[in-house]
Amino acid sequence: MKNIWQWIRRELIHIFHELNPRSRKKAAQWEDTDGTDFFMRIGIKKEDVVMDFGCGPGRFCIPAAKLVGAYGKVYAVDKNIRILKKVLRKANDLGLQNLRTICSLTELAPRPKDRMFKFILLYDMLHFLDLPERKELYAALHSILAENGVLSVNIKHVKTDNPSKYFTTMTTEDVVREIETAGYCLSQKHSIKVWHAHDMVDGIIWNFVKRQ
Repeated sequence: MKNIWQWIRRELIHIFHELNPRSRKKAAQWEDTDGTDFFMRIGIKKEDVVMDFGCGPGRFCIPAAKLVGAYGKVYAVDKNIRILKKVLRKANDLGLQNLRTICSLTELAPRPKDRMFKFILLYDMLHFLDLPERKELYAALHSILAENGVLSVNIKHVKTDNPSKYFTTMTTEDVVREIETAGYCLSQKHSIKVWHAHDMVDGIIWNFVKRQ
């Protein structure tokens, strides 16, 4: 029953912000300018191939698609088909023909080495997965990340940050070590304003590369 009420509360908050003019203005500014500035600072460039895994309503894949341009590509991945339809509709309304939506990694065709993913985003989503699911994800992404590519992670809802059920005993550093043991090496740590829920907040982006 507690989980049901938490879900209802989250949905009501989401609906409020979807209808609130001030919240809508903030989201539009993020997708128009602040988001592209954010991605430039963490290292995404024009013509990059990017994946936003667990994309939700598209707060990251939309500005990423704007930044990489017509010769780049962004894949928005989410198991919620209804959300993906909204993301694709928004991308089409904005004339972003370089954004593709998929429900799972199994929908990806085999990729030539020169079109492997330069950036894969795991932003505010790892807490939805249990440990075996996270390990499986790290391994799957390792196989499609370019040799000089970046696994970019925003870790939320650990034990000191409104913890989720899978992160109740974990710290941010625990999650970082977990990713490193999966074949990655931490290369950069960005303290930066990032979108979370319904506004820009102070956050940390952890960029990993494949372990050599």
